[in-house]
Amino acid sequence: MSLLQLIQDQTSPDNSVRVAAELNFNHASHQNPSQMAHELTNLASSNDTPIDIRQASLLHLKRLVPKYWSMGFQSFVGPPVDQETKEAIRQTLIDISLTTPYSKVRSGTAYAIVQIASADYPDEWPQLMNQLYQGASNSDLEYSMIGALTVLNDLFDDLVTEEQFWDGGVGIEITNHIMSLLTRNLDATIKTSAIKLYQNVLNTLQSPEAFTPQRKAGVIEHINSSIVVFTRLLEESIAASSSGLNQVYLRSHIYRIIGSILGSFDKKVNPDIKKKITELCLQDFGRLAEFMHTNQKLDGVFDNETDMDPANLLIDLLNLLLQSLLIVQQTLRITDYISPESLYESVKKVSILSEDLIQDYEADLTLFVSDMTGLSTNLTTRDPVHELLSELNDHDSAQLFKTVLRSLSTNSENWKVQEADLFLLECLFTNDDSEIFDNQTSLTDLLGLVTGLISYEHSFITARCFLMLPKFFEKFSSQISVPSFGLKTFIGMIEFSTQGEPNDIIRMSSLMSLTLYKNFTDFGKLLEPVKKNEIQLKIFQLVNSLIEESEDDGLTSLLEAITFAIDVDPLVSSKLSVASGVNVIDLIFKISFKDASNVQLTIDSTESLSTLLSQISIDDYIVCCEKSLPFIINLIDREVKKGGNVEYTPDLYLSLELLSIIIDSFPSEKGSDSDASGNFPPQIFNYVFPTVRSLLLSTTDNQILQSGGEVFNAMIKEGWNNFLTFQDESNESGMTSLLRIVSKFLSPELSDSAAMNCGLIVLSLLQKFQSYLDQSFLSQLLEATVNRLVLAQEPVTIENLIMVFCNLVLNSPSEMIDLLVNQISVQDAKTNSKIDGLSAVLPIWFESFEVTRGYEKIKQNVLALGKIFTLDDKRVQSLIVNGDIIPYQGDLIRTRSMAKSMPDQYTQIPASQKILKLLISELSFQCQQPEASDYFPEVVDGEDDGEGWEDMDDIGVPNYEKLKSYVDSDDEDESNEDHASGDDSLLKILVQFFRECTMKNLGNFQAYYELLDDDEKRTVTENVVFE
Repeated sequence: MSLLQLIQDQTSPDNSVRVAAELNFNHASHQNPSQMAHELTNLASSNDTPIDIRQASLLHLKRLVPKYWSMGFQSFVGPPVDQETKEAIRQTLIDISLTTPYSKVRSGTAYAIVQIASADYPDEWPQLMNQLYQGASNSDLEYSMIGALTVLNDLFDDLVTEEQFWDGGVGIEITNHIMSLLTRNLDATIKTSAIKLYQNVLNTLQSPEAFTPQRKAGVIEHINSSIVVFTRLLEESIAASSSGLNQVYLRSHIYRIIGSILGSFDKKVNPDIKKKITELCLQDFGRLAEFMHTNQKLDGVFDNETDMDPANLLIDLLNLLLQSLLIVQQTLRITDYISPESLYESVKKVSILSEDLIQDYEADLTLFVSDMTGLSTNLTTRDPVHELLSELNDHDSAQLFKTVLRSLSTNSENWKVQEADLFLLECLFTNDDSEIFDNQTSLTDLLGLVTGLISYEHSFITARCFLMLPKFFEKFSSQISVPSFGLKTFIGMIEFSTQGEPNDIIRMSSLMSLTLYKNFTDFGKLLEPVKKNEIQLKIFQLVNSLIEESEDDGLTSLLEAITFAIDVDPLVSSKLSVASGVNVIDLIFKISFKDASNVQLTIDSTESLSTLLSQISIDDYIVCCEKSLPFIINLIDREVKKGGNVEYTPDLYLSLELLSIIIDSFPSEKGSDSDASGNFPPQIFNYVFPTVRSLLLSTTDNQILQSGGEVFNAMIKEGWNNFLTFQDESNESGMTSLLRIVSKFLSPELSDSAAMNCGLIVLSLLQKFQSYLDQSFLSQLLEATVNRLVLAQEPVTIENLIMVFCNLVLNSPSEMIDLLVNQISVQDAKTNSKIDGLSAVLPIWFESFEVTRGYEKIKQNVLALGKIFTLDDKRVQSLIVNGDIIPYQGDLIRTRSMAKSMPDQYTQIPASQKILKLLISELSFQCQQPEASDYFPEVVDGEDDGEGWEDMDDIGVPNYEKLKSYVDSDDEDESNEDHASGDDSLLKILVQFFRECTMKNLGNFQAYYELLDDDEKRTVTENVVFE
């Protein structure tokens, strides 16, 4: 079979043909890699070969190189390609890159060249760079220049090191070559390729290595000369009367370079050049705005010399142009170069909605929402305008503000211009740093002008008013009364949206504006009690009317509106009837289950449900459960009754997420002990638990067990007493079911992901049922927990399991250590021998502590480890664990793939010493937090400001006896009230721990303190003496 056929068969839709072709190809490659590499290169170089096969050949060559080219590749397996074939392939690839007119073939060739060069350049391929320079200089052949520049670009990105760039002459050589090309009379496509290469050079010039004393002056000199070249290029491109897209593409890259230079070297660039750039940007902006306004449909406007999309290219050009303008306007005023009216005309023309876009919005409400909320992945012409105006300097903002107001007051006949004006005002209002208000402007008149535009006739004007007005009130909240004018406007908006002919654009805009209002005010506190519920109901009704038409971002906006409305009066929300047989929970469910696979929607729906249930009474809670639970439980039951292993479905996952919120939101006293809590309604427990039990015992799916574990844990915490009384139809008790499920979560057969919540479940079990379980069972439970901990790899799973031991240590540290040492043994994965539970748990605990997240978790860990240390238990002190990492002293460069064969080495220290080191590290971290300054000694009036710090400098690094004398002396001077302040912050806890250890030599602190390094001793001293 020919190689051509073999490659074609590898893309066959027939799986058996495809697999056979891949096996035959791999076998042939291994049998004779030189022949295979040679034939692949010949196929790629032949003009008779179809383009897709040429691309595939280059891809196969790229995959073959690491295995058979050179031992320099880590994945090399051999035998190697012979030297003669290598030389021929290298030359052929260069020839392809310099002669092919096809950009995809050029790209594939460049990838192959870069990969080979990573092993062969410069030793075996010394002529590579010269060949590419020659190709890039051959102005008679456009493809040669573009191909050479493409390869140089990829080589620079992947191969040229900092040392080669700065000290090997590569930087100067490439830069001079690029500047030579940019100053010659060459096609725009070639110059664009050269600028792409220069971007890599510029990235290096912006790196920290460029600002060493010996390089800085040279870099600045080059920047000032290069920006002159790019400014001249920009001027030439603007002046070029071309209907081709190549000039548009070229200018986009010029602006990208200019913006990058100004962003990094703004103060070093000649002011005259910045003025010239400003003039050119404004000139180009005016022409581009006029062109885009006149040619909203681009069919036939440009020459069809490229496969690039004209609309996207123009938007990209506009975006990069305005980004450059955004940088220069920080030091130069735009209206010093053009009139405010001219600036207004430009930003207005690119902001007016096109007919096509208006039709798209009317046909697709979700598209409208995505664009209005800024969630769309597609850049529009309004996006760069918004970015510019939201950061425009004071002077230009004020001038543009006045101009927009004049237009808004006089352009009553053109609703599109009015809508654009409102958009521009919204952009200016989002500029927090600009002062656009003056005494000549009446904010109440402006408010009246805007609200006067609200009508059913022009829905897009009304929508823009609704979206702009929150920005108006936020901007001028200190100058116009939000509780008065803002509240009235808000109420008027809601009432207007629910009246008249239903209009989805208007209704959705009113709901989107709620989130904007929420950013700076709370209307729930301003509304009268009767009005609260009226407004709540209207918002819920607006949401209900838009569910069917909404998708994706639209659904998210509806849930955000629901959460806003709930917050207006949480106590009443759950009781409101939105429509016949529809309440707020129904709305949340209808929206969330419309697109259950939408992750953001799941997050928002759980937030809405949690907000709804946050302040609910027990009676109302039961009513909500009766309304919501049947739907969830029936959905879960359907999945379970299918039989076999229950698999993940978006609906099932969402059901569990919502069920977890419902159970966890039971209105009991959170955090209360088991005797004071546990009044979870038995009828709800008995309805939910059998289904949850069946699901958890019949699935191994990771995500379902994660979410199901959260539900189960919530049921233990909230309804623990119901397990004691529950009994199913087969007479299985609740406690038996409970222990069956716990055993499953601790099973070594479950993945880490599935067992993520097992630690939290065991912790809840112990907190609620420890008095009901005998000692033998507790030992078995803890042994299973230790075994699960030893197997765990995921940090979150380990953290949750460690919390079990934290809790037990805090309750009874001695009993916990005894239990781990005397009654628990596990298999050591390293030695294959049995070790006791303490030897298994503590090393894992220490590693986990260093990466534990969450303030409360860290605090519990600190308290527990402190108790273990102060026990002064010989079994802890005799346990040897990893200490500090030992720096690698060898000559090899350790890559990520070598980590297993060359693991890090550590010093070996007693576990008690390790605890001290960990707690000192945490103490040092806490001192670096923003609040740390609160704990430094205050300077007393009349004293030398530096006296205390001089004393600390005098102390140096004291030994234990000296440290103890300082602490004892300090303790005598302090009142007992200072120690009994009740401050339980983590920093205070750590400081107090080390003070107690120092004064009383707890846990044989003296011996371990002397083993600390100077930095650790200094941290202890600074905190226990000077805290």
